[in-house]
Order: sequence, then structure tokens, then C-alpha cells
Amino acid sequence: GLALGIALTVYGREEGADPLIEQLTRDQDPILRYGGMYALALAYRGTANNKAIRQLLHFAVSDVSDDVRRTAVLALGFVLYSEPEQ
Repeated sequence: GLALGIALTVYGREEGADPLIEQLTRDQDPILRYGGMYALALAYRGTANNKAIRQLLHFAVSDVSDDVRRTAVLALGFVLYSEPEQ
């Protein structure tokens, strides 16, 4: 709950959220790293930002926690999401 709440505070902030995202993703506690993945997802939602994608791909393959890896893959969907032109 708390990790997701922290992630919601950075919704749409993009680069302004980077210090908090870095702090969360470097923490030893997997719950906070999990929150960092959601923070990345919400801060960069729909932007297809290369830096965010690289970070998420790194965590998706290298984090020791299954939950963090799973959340990183889910977060990729948020970052890469876009509405098709009609």
C-alpha cells in the first residue's frame, strides 16, 4: 500500500520524479523497489521515454525479487502505452 501511494505522488512528473525513483529503486527492501517500478510507470506513463524503458528492462532481468521483476514488466506497459490516432 505505502509503496503504491508513494508512486502516485509522482504521477506525470517525468524528470521531476527521478530523485525519488532513484532512491526507491536502490533500496535493499524489495517492497520499496517494487514501489520504484510503479513510480517509474506513473511518472512516465505513455511517454515511451528511453531512459525509463532502459531502467525497467534492467530491473526486469536483473532484480533478485520475482515481484520486482514482474512489476518492472508491467510498468513497461504503462510507459509504452499510447492511444492510437482515430
